[in-house]
Amino acid sequence: MSILAEGFAVMLSAFNEVVRELRGAGIEVKQQVLLDNKVFIDEASADLFVEQFGDVLRGVRYSSAGQFTCNTVTVRGVDVAWLTLVREQAQ
Repeated sequence: MSILAEGFAVMLSAFNEVVRELRGAGIEVKQQVLLDNKVFIDEASADLFVEQFGDVLRGVRYSSAGQFTCNTVTVRGVDVAWLTLVREQAQ
């Protein structure tokens, strides 16, 4: 008998696999939020991330709050996010 939901093991496996691949590619993982199925990477690793995973990125999203923008993409069902400073618009 299992106390876990059916899909949890599959989600956990995908989550762990993406984290391992990120670290293996030299991308700094800042935080893992399993309940949100989201991994935060260091902004300095964003270019390397796009270079290494660009062919599997899906669902690019941006949301700004205060002085930061949260950049989020989905990689094999796992959200990968990084924060950047909000860009000032020229007036």
